Parts: sequence; structure tokens; C-alpha cells
Amino acid sequence: MILELKDVVFSYNTRWNKVDVLKGVNCSFERGKVYGIVGKSGSGKSTVLSLMAGITLPQGGQVLLEGVPTSDMNLQEYRRDKVAVIYQSFRLLPLLTAVENVMYPMELRGLKRKEAQEKAEKYLEDVGIPREAFFRFPATLSGGEQQRVAIARALACDTHLMLADEPTGNLDAENSEIIIDLLRRLAAERNYCVIIVTHDVDVMDKLDVVYKMHDGVLVRR
Repeated sequence: MILELKDVVFSYNTRWNKVDVLKGVNCSFERGKVYGIVGKSGSGKSTVLSLMAGITLPQGGQVLLEGVPTSDMNLQEYRRDKVAVIYQSFRLLPLLTAVENVMYPMELRGLKRKEAQEKAEKYLEDVGIPREAFFRFPATLSGGEQQRVAIARALACDTHLMLADEPTGNLDAENSEIIIDLLRRLAAERNYCVIIVTHDVDVMDKLDVVYKMHDGVLVRR
């Protein structure tokens, strides 16, 4: 088990009242599998993602990575070293080329530029980006290519926990299938734990385990 949520509680205050978003969430995630978290807008999916990504801490209960609560960790180091996040909007740095975007997290960890570039090129090859696109800027790539570069950048984070926030939300059906198949391959071949937050019902049949947000808890479908 790589990630576990135990009795996780979270609420926030609106102008008018207190909203209990998470009411005791319990679930666990293993390496080698692809998970889905689904639910209607406002159900708490984004809050769960933020907690797993170390953006915030639970107000009750614990989020544990390999048995260690995130509340006992330096969250900046956790976000940098322990978890990789893939976004619907790709979030590639526009003034960096594809290969430089993938190099970036490795250079942040102190890797020499030459070694970072060699590894980045290998990651781009692994996700199916042609070599002629390595030195192009994100704006010149298709949506599917940008999302694959984002996945390569996640690989460069050198963690076995990968969170994907609506990774197919900006893609057509063909590219959506390519991205989901790629994430499944990473889980199976590299022993990654991939957790996808999604509205895309077409994705669900391809996932190993699907949790649904319902009334503040996660229910396994």
C-alpha cells in the first residue's frame, strides 16, 4: 500500500454557513493499479486530490504515504519529491521546450543539466513523443502531445504516486483513449499507483478500481 486516507475530515466556511465536504473518508491505494475518483461537481473530489497532493492537510484524520502522515512531513518536499500531478490544462511552462519542461523537476532536485536532458529524452520517447518534437514549445504541440509531455514530466518526478486531475478533459475521444492506455501501461509495467479524478464516464471501464464521492465519503463502485 502506498497511500491511505484514514477518517479524513474537511470542511470550509461559506458566507452563509459551514460546508462539511469530507465526512470521514477511508480508502487505500496500491502500486500497480489505476484508480478513479468520480462524483458530481462540488462533491469533494478536488478536495481529496488537494489532500493527496499535499496542497493542504486534513482537518481530521490522516493522509498517509507509505505509513507516514503528511502532517508529519515538510509539504514542500512532499510535493516536490513524493507525488506527481498531471493537470487537465497541462500546465507546461510556455517558454520552455518539451524536453526542458521534462528536465525542470530533475534540475530542481539538483541533477546536472546533461544527465537531466538524457533522462528527459528517454521519458519523452516512453510516452510516444517523436524526437522532432523534443525541442518545440508547448504552443506548437497538439493537446494530446502536450498531455503526453505532462506525463513525461510526471515520470521525471521520480515517484511511484501519480495523481491525474481530469487528464482527458481537454482531449478528443481518440487522444483520451491514448492517454488512459498510457497511464494503465505505466501502472502495470512500472508499478506506479495512478489515481485519476474524472467526470469522463468512458474512462471508468478501463480502471482497476473506481471510487465514487457520495455524501462526503468515498464508496467503492
